Amino acid sequence: MKMRSIGKMTAAVGVSALLLSGCGLFGPEKEATSIDPPPQSEVAVETPGAHSPADAAAGEPVAATQGSAERTVYLLDANGYVVPVSLTLPKEEGVAKQVLTYMVQDGPVQSMLPSGFSAVLPKGTQVKGLVIKDGVATVDFSKEFRKYDDKQEKKIVDAVTRALTEFSNVKSVQIWINGTPLAEMPANNTPLSLLDRNQGLNLELAEGAVPGKTTSVTIYFQGQLDDKRTYFVPVTRLVPETENVAKATVEELIKGPKEGSQLFSSLLRTTRILDVRQENSLVTVNLSDDILKYDEGREASPDALESLVLSISDSTGAKNVQLLVEGKPLTSGNFDFTKPVSRPIQINSMQY
Repeated sequence: MKMRSIGKMTAAVGVSALLLSGCGLFGPEKEATSIDPPPQSEVAVETPGAHSPADAAAGEPVAATQGSAERTVYLLDANGYVVPVSLTLPKEEGVAKQVLTYMVQDGPVQSMLPSGFSAVLPKGTQVKGLVIKDGVATVDFSKEFRKYDDKQEKKIVDAVTRALTEFSNVKSVQIWINGTPLAEMPANNTPLSLLDRNQGLNLELAEGAVPGKTTSVTIYFQGQLDDKRTYFVPVTRLVPETENVAKATVEELIKGPKEGSQLFSSLLRTTRILDVRQENSLVTVNLSDDILKYDEGREASPDALESLVLSISDSTGAKNVQLLVEGKPLTSGNFDFTKPVSRPIQINSMQY
């Protein structure tokens, strides 16, 4: 039986737009910056009358359903991993603030949660304000934000950081509570001075890696949603120091999850790396033909291809990935890698 992953891969597209950041910490405040749209947005041709001028200024594309748009929130799966999930939410001003609101326990996301998933932010938490300035998103939570199990502290920090840095005009995050900046989290004193995507999430140490002498790579394994569907789980793995981050990423994806993990990889462990190189924003990966041994040896696994693109783009920051098999562009099944592809627009879409 073929498993169906929840995601979509697209050809590389370049666009520019304006994004409104939402309300400020000290009253309504909006900042418009010329940027690419956030990864969770659909890229579509504008139709006159399809959406308001305010939406256009915010970089809002035409949604599949009028009055709604795809947004990426971060939730906890049944195994306790922090996972990006794409949900269809009502269109609102202050998109970044809305995303965090849909990550609160017993909040508006409750009726939308996939089986086994739960919200990560403490019950009753309100986003009192959020302002984006000079690449820094400063979010002010209500006092309820303090009321969490100390074992969840790092997951909360990671979820907030990743959710806000999904927007390409956000490079780092600051957390406040009730108008007061935090230097560390209340329970386990997790430092809050440098919150960006380099922190990773679902952190683990690779075999043979020595703390303090490592390079981080983020690889996308899979979890099982039900008997037919899977979803992608980002795992940041600290590997022995290396300058070839792209190659290390592919190596760890082939190695697969740690023993005893509930996750799995669709990339066969017999797959050999023939070459991996990065030139500016393009990573080219040349693999052995073992990658074609999916579906009775007729094609490459769609999940393996998507996990490759997700992992490489996340770990290296590359915008495009070119996949070769035995030195030739992959054209297996429904996938055409004769041209580079970009990171999927949506990850783990839970609408069917």
